[in-house]
Amino acid sequence: MQDLRFPDPQSLARQLAGDLAERMRKAINDRGRVCIAVSGGSTPLLFFQALSQQKLPWEKVLITLVDERWVNEDHDASNARLVRANLLQNEALKAYFLPLKNAAATPKDGFMDCENRLHELITRLDYAVLGMGTDGHTASWFPHSQALARALNEAGGAWCCPVDDAPSMPQRMTLSWSLLAGCRHLFLHFEGSAKDAVYAQATRPDQIQNLTDMPVRTLLSQSAVPLSLYRTENRGGDDASAA
Repeated sequence: MQDLRFPDPQSLARQLAGDLAERMRKAINDRGRVCIAVSGGSTPLLFFQALSQQKLPWEKVLITLVDERWVNEDHDASNARLVRANLLQNEALKAYFLPLKNAAATPKDGFMDCENRLHELITRLDYAVLGMGTDGHTASWFPHSQALARALNEAGGAWCCPVDDAPSMPQRMTLSWSLLAGCRHLFLHFEGSAKDAVYAQATRPDQIQNLTDMPVRTLLSQSAVPLSLYRTENRGGDDASAA
């Protein structure tokens, strides 16, 4: 596992965007297309803006979300809205975007349509950039959620999972570990001393297999998929960003 630290969010965002773009170019050269998944929240905004300016054949790029709140795209909490406003700009205007939210009333009602669309358009997810919450969640895998066992079912599980008990905005759709476990490379992006403390707790050797309390350990405890951490240096007293 790579653990890369940067003095400020701006340099982190530029390096993560450049490193991911380099991998994306290689994937396109090797396989003709590339599929990536990105996360919402405030942390990835600078990264989205930096990635949108990378020069590569964006018409051969599919972008989807790691998770989504079950709201329309005109809602302030929509991750799709965030991606369209910050990533699908500049050079990245030609990328194909696959939202997780559909017209169904609830994520449970929309599950099969979402699952079918993922299988229709994605053979394998190449890269995913995930965040981490102060409660130890990643994607919409929340501690002690009733959806957690289904979301973390790797063997033969669905590629997405409806969630109806998230701590805030309970109705969500999330990609599952069944899909993310097939990624070529995973990135975990977080900033601030509070998130460093969460990471230290998540990686305690005596607790690393306790996925229920801190689902981000699913990423940190596995060795099948290469994982890179991109985080700011802990200089003390800095504020944590939202996942």
